[in-house]
Amino acid sequence: MAKKALAIKAAVFDLDGTLFLGRTPIPGAIETLRALRDAGTKTLFLTNAGTRTRKGVAEKLVGLGFAAQEREIYCGSYILAMHIRDKHPGKTVFPVGEPGLSEELEKNGIKVDAHGAGADIVAVCLDRTLTYEKLGKAHVLLRKGALFLATNKDHIFPTEKGTMPGAGAIVAALEFSSERTPYVVGKPNPMAFELMMAEHGLKGSETLMVGDRLDTDIAFARNCGMKSALVLTGNSKRADIGDLKPDYVLDSVAQLTEKLGLEKRK
Repeated sequence: MAKKALAIKAAVFDLDGTLFLGRTPIPGAIETLRALRDAGTKTLFLTNAGTRTRKGVAEKLVGLGFAAQEREIYCGSYILAMHIRDKHPGKTVFPVGEPGLSEELEKNGIKVDAHGAGADIVAVCLDRTLTYEKLGKAHVLLRKGALFLATNKDHIFPTEKGTMPGAGAIVAALEFSSERTPYVVGKPNPMAFELMMAEHGLKGSETLMVGDRLDTDIAFARNCGMKSALVLTGNSKRADIGDLKPDYVLDSVAQLTEKLGLEKRK
């Protein structure tokens, strides 16, 4: 007897390691998302990365060949901005991150102090331009009692050439030196799904989360009451699966159309 196709109304996709590696799309990923859209499935994108704005992430996806709109993007910089806007209005932020983080914060009316003098919040994401001076300014602010926020604590992220240190490596340095623990807004924190429910009307029972990490993507799905699919093109491997089990394990996102009973359009 043929397996019954998974019935969902929305799919949320992680990016790095799930849809692409660096600037190289996973084979079949573009066609898979096209098939979902053709079938009327709402398609959204969720990444812990905070180095780009929502608009910047959408532009990268489009540049790689995916259909994507800014309102479909939930990235670390946007989730962090929404958290500060709603929970810490009027606070000034010292960003430890790349320009996309500051741009998204400012776009949402949050004051950014790039010099780190008297900021109320230290906000951390991946920063490939990190200097000891910037790290030191964040350390001083945290020791004086500034709020400690982070987009994520991912220890690595995948690229075409293998893994690289993630935002978690920078967060860990500040945790160790300041003896403070950050509040992390990214996956597996369900905050992003709360935004999706408000902005797109999603329901957990009707939504599938597709990602490459057990500790973030699959844990996020569990925390939000979603179905989950682990793809083996990024960080987590089949041998890593323990008590936290995804509903589906796929060699790559290209196999998703079969699980959903969809036809791919070239």
